[in-house]
Amino acid sequence: MEETAILEKTKQSDSCYLDLNQVVKASGVQAAIDARGATAAMASNEVLARVAEVASFDLLDFMRVDQDGGCKVNLKLVKRLGLGHLIKRLRINKDGTQDIELEPKAPALVKLGEHYKLWKGEAQPQVTLVELAKNLRAKYERLQREKQCDQPAGDLPGPTGPVQ
Repeated sequence: MEETAILEKTKQSDSCYLDLNQVVKASGVQAAIDARGATAAMASNEVLARVAEVASFDLLDFMRVDQDGGCKVNLKLVKRLGLGHLIKRLRINKDGTQDIELEPKAPALVKLGEHYKLWKGEAQPQVTLVELAKNLRAKYERLQREKQCDQPAGDLPGPTGPVQ
C-alpha cells in the first residue's frame, strides 16, 4: 500500500519530518475532508426553508399563560421540533424571570422578498375580492341577458393577479 511505503521511506531517511501532503493523500484523510466539506454546506432549499421559519416563527405557539397572567415557554417542544436556531438569546435574570430574544423577522422577510423578486420596482397587479365579485356579477348578468347562462363564462375582464 502507498501509505506503508511512504512511512517506510520516512523511517529510513535521516529526516525526522514527515511530508504531510503525502501522508494525507495516502491515508485517505483528504478524501474524508473533501466528503465532510461537501456535506457540511446547506442546500439552497434548506437555506430558504430556514429563512422562512425565521420570518414566520411565532413564540406564542409554544407559550402557556397561567391564571395570574404569567407565561411559560415550552423550550422542550422548540428543541424537539428542531427550531432552536430561531432563538437568538435566552437569559435568566437575577429575579428568576426569563428573557427570550428571537432572530429578527424583518431581515428574513426582506431576503424572502428578494428571493421571490417582490421588490422589482414595479407594482404587480392585484385584485381584491370586491373587484373579483363585481366582475363575476357583471359577467353573470350579461350572460343572463344573452341567455347564455348554461355556457362556460370564460376569462374575467381586466387584470387578474394575486387576490388580496
